[in-house]
Amino acid sequence: MPLKIGFAGAGYISGVHKNNLVLDDRVEIVSTFDPDPARGDTRSFDETLARCDAVYITAPNTRHVELALRAVEAGKHVFCEKPMATTMADAERVLAAAQSSTRVFQVGHNRRFAKVYQAVKRLLADAPPHAAHLKMNRGELLKPFWTADESVTGGFLFETPIHMFDMMRFQFGEIASLDARAGRVNDFSMLVEFATGMYATFVTSADASWFFPYERMEVYGAYSTIETAEMESLSYRIGLDAETATEDFRALPLEEKLGFREEDRLFVDAVLSGGAPPVTALDGYRSVELACACYRSVAERRRIDLGRVVGGGL
Repeated sequence: MPLKIGFAGAGYISGVHKNNLVLDDRVEIVSTFDPDPARGDTRSFDETLARCDAVYITAPNTRHVELALRAVEAGKHVFCEKPMATTMADAERVLAAAQSSTRVFQVGHNRRFAKVYQAVKRLLADAPPHAAHLKMNRGELLKPFWTADESVTGGFLFETPIHMFDMMRFQFGEIASLDARAGRVNDFSMLVEFATGMYATFVTSADASWFFPYERMEVYGAYSTIETAEMESLSYRIGLDAETATEDFRALPLEEKLGFREEDRLFVDAVLSGGAPPVTALDGYRSVELACACYRSVAERRRIDLGRVVGGGL
């Protein structure tokens, strides 16, 4: 029998996941709940839960915690879009629930599966980094209009920048401390120290114009440089006398280029095999922790240490 999947939220990102899942003959999409009855097929989330084995939480950011906790309590496998939560207290609640469940709980940090960042990960195996710079800019905070509404997003850092908090951990390991400043509302600059002793800088702005590339990672090692241009391409030189090489992913379908197709496939794999998801609730917790640490560092104008143990790990 196919894996029966339901959705909580019928916005753009639910459509991305549905487009991937309908291509998987192991899956049947059975229900969608949305507060707007014209967009869903049930009148309540409980009805959707009753119909499915697994549920995708694709509602606005600030609804994730309530819906994810209800799904875990109902014994469902859960794919929760990023961010897992928008406060530390809520992140701890979801982490505890997910870790006490025998079901799969995966968080939607799709960039881990983007071709460009997978290529960076492979290159770093042979070119250990000693410094990096990252940026993540939006062109205009008010387009679409809800991105500026903190009651929907939880704050700018929980919308697009949280992807790069997760990406730093994915590429460089656990983060030991973070020191951030905000020159104006929703513009952040930070210095990030990793447990390895490596440092990185991260700059993110909410209204920097649609200047390509609005997302970039530059990684520096001994006689090596790796540079990405969004999820479109990367250039690198590994070795003092090496030629600069490039890899281009622009021709790939959007769902594959941005990693959505692979993360959906791996979620279904984990559910059907009983294995661990590729992005765990602890991973989701850590990215929320970093966003909250950034806000706190700005408010208190000091470095925030992140060495305490929660749910295992650093």
